[in-house]
Amino acid sequence: MLQQILVDMYIEPELLAELNEEQKQILFFKMREEQIRRWREREAQLEREEAARVKVKKGKTVSWMKGLDDDVWVWVMGEHPDDKPYDQICDEVMAERAALQAQREAEKLRAKKAAELEKRFSGLHLEPEQVVLSEQEVRQKEQRRAEEELKKLELEERRKAEEELRRLEQERKQQIYISLKEVQGSKHTREEEEDKDTHTYILCKCKLIFWMR
Repeated sequence: MLQQILVDMYIEPELLAELNEEQKQILFFKMREEQIRRWREREAQLEREEAARVKVKKGKTVSWMKGLDDDVWVWVMGEHPDDKPYDQICDEVMAERAALQAQREAEKLRAKKAAELEKRFSGLHLEPEQVVLSEQEVRQKEQRRAEEELKKLELEERRKAEEELRRLEQERKQQIYISLKEVQGSKHTREEEEDKDTHTYILCKCKLIFWMR
């Protein structure tokens, strides 16, 4: 089932609705990986084709046909009895170009006219509620809906990840703050103890001097 979904890059909305959040996430990542894989294959194929074209171009050579005198063979138009007059050749070329241009314009006009007729008669005798979407249109809509669902999942996962990072950042900030406070408190306690010991030492020394007098 998963393999077929990855081949079609499409999942039925009913099937998607039956998946739990974890399964949807896994499916999303699998489809993304498949997209990346296809993109890389397409890029590699294009590179190979481009390299092949360059190789063919580099290998092209021109060889001139030679006559009996081993020199380049030359044909002068008009010297042979079967050669057409220059004016006739020009007329034929112009006629061919004119026919080709007319054919192109006719094809454009034909396509435009066909579109107009289709637009004009496509809804004839049909009320809006009677227009039935084709299977392909329905499939496209369902695919777009599935893609939107996957996009929502991606955005939701990004939001959750951002919230988790912020929470961890706050926790780490609090931990560092507490650690620094503990270090500062320990330092302050040591300083107080040292001051107390110094004060006691001085007091004892003063008492000793007093008694010696």
